[in-house]
Amino acid sequence: MSGIGGLRHRLVQETPVEMPDGMGGVTRSFLAVDSLWGAIATRGAAADIADRPGAVLAHTVTLRAPATVQPGDRLRLGARRFLVEAVSDPDGRGRFLICDCREETP
Repeated sequence: MSGIGGLRHRLVQETPVEMPDGMGGVTRSFLAVDSLWGAIATRGAAADIADRPGAVLAHTVTLRAPATVQPGDRLRLGARRFLVEAVSDPDGRGRFLICDCREETP
């Protein structure tokens, strides 16, 4: 695990917000809720996703806790977007959060 000095990326936490689209469905957008320090490590290509052609990169993002990141949230680093799929506290002490993410391509 990275020490606090290894958390060199300033990430923006975004949470999904669903609004009715007026035709019985919803429109999903993301709302910035926090700014966090983190470290990003690439794990490699993730399994293919049916509705997305090409490779999808999987990453592990380590964040300084306390943070309120949940699966379904998104982390943004400039133009890069990381969809959070799982969150864990590796030592149970609440110092760091480990997020399994996949990078979204526009």
